[in-house]
Amino acid sequence: MTANGESEHLKLSFGLITSGLKYLTAEKFAYKVSASGTSLKTKQIWHLEQSPEGNVVYFKSWLGKYLASDRNGIITCDDAEPGEENGFLVEATVETGRWAIKSAKHKTFFGIKDGEPNGFCPSIDSSTLWTVHLAMHPQINLWNGRRKRYAILEDNEVRMNKPIPWGPNALITLVFADESYALMLPNGTYLACDGSLQPKLSNETAYTIEFYDGKIAFKSKANKKYLTHIGPKGVLQTRKDTPTTDEHFSFVDAHPQISLKSTKKDKYVSGKQGLQLSANQIEADETEIFQLEMEKGSDKVWLQNDRNKYWRVAGNAIQADGASACAEGSDFNLTWNGRKLQLGTNNGKHVSVALSGHLQVGPQAEEFVWSLTNRPIIVFRGSQGFIGVKGEKLEGNRSKYDLFYLEYMDGAYAIRAPSGKYWTVRDDKVVMASSDTKQPFLIQLQPSSKLAIKPETGGDYITSDHVGIMKASVATIGPDCLWEY
Repeated sequence: MTANGESEHLKLSFGLITSGLKYLTAEKFAYKVSASGTSLKTKQIWHLEQSPEGNVVYFKSWLGKYLASDRNGIITCDDAEPGEENGFLVEATVETGRWAIKSAKHKTFFGIKDGEPNGFCPSIDSSTLWTVHLAMHPQINLWNGRRKRYAILEDNEVRMNKPIPWGPNALITLVFADESYALMLPNGTYLACDGSLQPKLSNETAYTIEFYDGKIAFKSKANKKYLTHIGPKGVLQTRKDTPTTDEHFSFVDAHPQISLKSTKKDKYVSGKQGLQLSANQIEADETEIFQLEMEKGSDKVWLQNDRNKYWRVAGNAIQADGASACAEGSDFNLTWNGRKLQLGTNNGKHVSVALSGHLQVGPQAEEFVWSLTNRPIIVFRGSQGFIGVKGEKLEGNRSKYDLFYLEYMDGAYAIRAPSGKYWTVRDDKVVMASSDTKQPFLIQLQPSSKLAIKPETGGDYITSDHVGIMKASVATIGPDCLWEY
């Protein structure tokens, strides 16, 4: 849920890969289009827009210009607004799931001829087929509009049965491999076409994706059927040969969800008892998890509970009964203090904890030890690219991501690489994945699903230069040390 109380469906962006494994690229010089990209960078990202007619789509480049094909098949990308020659029809091929892209006006296919983009191809062959590589951050919540529910890992099944995507088991990680996608669950398993969870990638866990009016359909490479929800529990598995609205899914931003432990009471803040929030629980379950929503360009934050209600100031009490983020007194501000955080109210006071454990408005700010509950597995993307591992070296300019594991250390985190080694900082401030023991890092959440990281034992915020060298070398938080997660 966003700060205005509505689900935030992510806009679809992607790269298009030729049969020669090159990416379609929009050049800044003269707005030329080529098939020269070797990896998915900014110039290779395209945005899909739906026309009012429904089945016609437009491809918008990173420069804000629209792809076009004229009657002679000449491909350009210099139109600021879409017209007839910017419209295309997308056909997903039965066997491979790759796209065939046809001019809506001229009915000829868009492909590669003599190494260059060409829109005058008369029929579908290998030169006119495109593999779709999603460019968005791969960690999402999965929503089905027909069922009006989110996917959740439950009893060793993936079920579409949650009205709100709550806790770590609602996180889906999209894994791109062999020109297809797998759906990875928080326990590290992959959803197979028969609904089972498999420990490794295989043909049974591979899906191609198709777009329908801004929605996604997943088609199994193993049995050519579409992923859908089955039965009263909404168990996900493949069943149908053709997609309907039952098989249409949306990607939703997985906002950070946190738990807060009072240092005064040594207990977790909970909404289990109803409207009144109180630090009275020894362990953190669903009622002790709160979604944190942050406004870009300000220090305002909102906290939402598992019943879709927002924290708000009610007299001297802090209650979770706001119908939306617009409710009076529902915005707070957040201050980071090492492993702890403090919350301020919008009237200049603080969130404190009474002797009874109830949260209240007071002059003295309570310090809460916090934990990020819905990122047991995490992917980092910065201004130069994704973070990946090469040997013991971390690289921050990768086009493909590696999966890292957050291990909680009482308000700090150790970050474990796929190799099993932990992040550590050398004397020259270079960040490596080479430690056999856990090293504590401090994480500070920022707007737009981004965060800043720094080592607890001295050192500055972690950044990456254009060649991928990662250092703990930035004294204050800025764009270069923000990581989308």
